[in-house]
Amino acid sequence: MLYPLRTKILVQGDDLATVIIEEAEKQNIPLETGDIIVISSKVVARLEGRMVKLSEVKPSQEAYRIAKEVQLEPEFVELVLKESEIVFGGVYRALLTLKDNILQANAGIDSSNIPQGYAVLLPKDPTKSAHTIKRQIQEKTGHKIGIIIADSRTQPLRLGNTGLAIGVAGFKPVIDERGKKDIYGKILKITRRAMADNLACAAEILMGEGSEQTPIVIIKGAPVEMTEEYIEESQMIIPKEECMYFGVLFSKK
Repeated sequence: MLYPLRTKILVQGDDLATVIIEEAEKQNIPLETGDIIVISSKVVARLEGRMVKLSEVKPSQEAYRIAKEVQLEPEFVELVLKESEIVFGGVYRALLTLKDNILQANAGIDSSNIPQGYAVLLPKDPTKSAHTIKRQIQEKTGHKIGIIIADSRTQPLRLGNTGLAIGVAGFKPVIDERGKKDIYGKILKITRRAMADNLACAAEILMGEGSEQTPIVIIKGAPVEMTEEYIEESQMIIPKEECMYFGVLFSKK
């Protein structure tokens, strides 16, 4: 079951772990061992001071050129250029970038649900942030829980946003089904289930991206394997040469 957790507008200096625990109790959703807590990356980034005032950004000539092509603000484009490993190109108001080994729009930078004239970057180290929040909640409650720091993404040739896990702690984010048999006895050769991404997608439905003010979703009864091991980002990443999209579209012929 999924339970949206409404909160006040969180700002730098708020104790996120305490807010989650107190709001869960207040809204009659007490935390238990095995719960997965999905947290908007934007909230984590704000608490980490990752908001940037656009008027203080000095655009480069390249930023001005790209901004004109895709009709984005030059200051915003400059942030995208600085935060991206690669900028492949763009369409109206969106640049396709590689950021932290993830293909995403605008390097994950957003300007919605924050004060006018600002942009919010992704958390600096989502994996570290997830483990820190997990540790703080477990120390306060005694319950072993999982954490997902979730962002939104678009899928190739699909309309609309879905969820994406950019930081995970407390459970195994991917289940490897290779070597198992399907219902007809055939051996599965390539199937791996992205559990963290799937849970982030489910939570995205309740979080919304408008005025819902529900940046946290508690998932109870998720069929995941809990663990106390440190979950590295690499456990959710496929090498570029093995990626169907990256390998086909971006490899040099």
